[in-house]
Amino acid sequence: MSRVLVLDTSLLCVWLQVPGKESCGSSDDRWDYPRIDALIQEEISAGALLVLPIASLIETGNHISHGDKLRFEKAKELGSIIRLTADEKSPWTAFKNQDSLWTR
Repeated sequence: MSRVLVLDTSLLCVWLQVPGKESCGSSDDRWDYPRIDALIQEEISAGALLVLPIASLIETGNHISHGDKLRFEKAKELGSIIRLTADEKSPWTAFKNQDSLWTR
């Protein structure tokens, strides 16, 4: 079975270089674009699949929409990832049946 990386909002925002969200983590464990990109590229090369949870999609879109610059460009980048995920184009895979997580 392939390794699966679930991208949370913080990592996705840094990876997309959303203005105002260029880094995350504590001061002694800072994650920036070069660090996240290197990890993701290494995992993709090793055959990992990337998963974009609905919450990360919504929250990242919200951060982009509230930005003071590059909103259109970053929204297009996020849209491209969403299309790849929906079409399950490698390395992206759909995180199916997430709605069942929100029911009793």
